[in-house]
Amino acid sequence: MEVGKYTMEDKNRSVAIYGGSFDPPHIGHLEIIKKALYTLPIEKLIVIPAFISPFKKGHFAPPELRLKWLEKITYFDNRIEISDFELKKSKKSYTIDTVNHFSSVYDTIFFIIGADNLKSLHKWHKFDELDKKVKWVVVTRDDVKIPDKFIKLDIDIPISSSILREEIDPNKIPEEIRDEVVKFYKN
Repeated sequence: MEVGKYTMEDKNRSVAIYGGSFDPPHIGHLEIIKKALYTLPIEKLIVIPAFISPFKKGHFAPPELRLKWLEKITYFDNRIEISDFELKKSKKSYTIDTVNHFSSVYDTIFFIIGADNLKSLHKWHKFDELDKKVKWVVVTRDDVKIPDKFIKLDIDIPISSSILREEIDPNKIPEEIRDEVVKFYKN
């Protein structure tokens, strides 16, 4: 059975990991999750909010709240796991550590990033090692050209958490958490 670029025969304990700040989670994140579930040959999609990204100074919403919001909006599919792996570390998170942790359980790891990360991907901690351990899945964004060596995930929802924090638009926030998120960021 054809699934995206891969066949189900390629599926041998495979997982997709989708990490990020999710500050706040929005309808674009949900669309990425849904598209990954239905186009990649995976048995599970693990969503991992970062405690603090190595490329950011901090977050607006506390880690536990971002985790709770993600749990509330991903109830619809039991293949989705919201992991507190990076939150439990209580320090900056490096993707290579997360991938190493999950590679003990999964043979194939698809790692989902936004196209805006491509220009700095080579700067990621232990990138050469990481590049050998994952299959990169790049989500389309802002007309960034995605090289053929990456798996492309087309999403047509132009939205970012940083802009959403500045200009709270309730329509861009999943209904299950809309009131909480609007209240939190307006305060």
